[in-house]
Amino acid sequence: MALSPLSWIAPAALDRLTLLLNHIVSSEPVAQGKLRPFAGRIIDIRWSKEAPIKLPSYVGAAMDSLMPMPPSIRFQITPAGLFERDESRVNPEAPTGESTTAHLTLTIQLKDPLTMAARALKGERPEVNIEGDAALAEAASWLMKNLRWDVEDDVARWMGTTPAQLLGTLTGGIKQALERWRP
Repeated sequence: MALSPLSWIAPAALDRLTLLLNHIVSSEPVAQGKLRPFAGRIIDIRWSKEAPIKLPSYVGAAMDSLMPMPPSIRFQITPAGLFERDESRVNPEAPTGESTTAHLTLTIQLKDPLTMAARALKGERPEVNIEGDAALAEAASWLMKNLRWDVEDDVARWMGTTPAQLLGTLTGGIKQALERWRP
């Protein structure tokens, strides 16, 4: 049985996602402070796709093969207030003999790509269902509402302020053009 290219790329992509997430959290000391009390706790991130209209099964299967669901991710919170990808169970939905259950489960609702792109342009985030420990859920909710990746600041550290400002101007112009074009 041949493995799909996604199965080869996914572990490396998840490692990079973990690094990016930790970079964003570590840039805000308050965020790390909110996570430190939960050291050792486990967070599962799952995905849910809802079809806007009911499709015949053969069309739905074709769409699923073209755009498969992202893999579920399991993080453990470190004593430093950062995230470490927990590889003890690659698929959190799979039944195993493990006694470790997630303290918090985040289920991200995926829409069709055009709707998601339109919402991203408006600055809206996807819908997220949160289940589990109330205190950890409050901290996760705060992180989702308040943390932003400052790309311009990172580019300024690497290349200087002028290229970073140029990038900011360029992306702002593209965003405005897309908002004007939006049907």
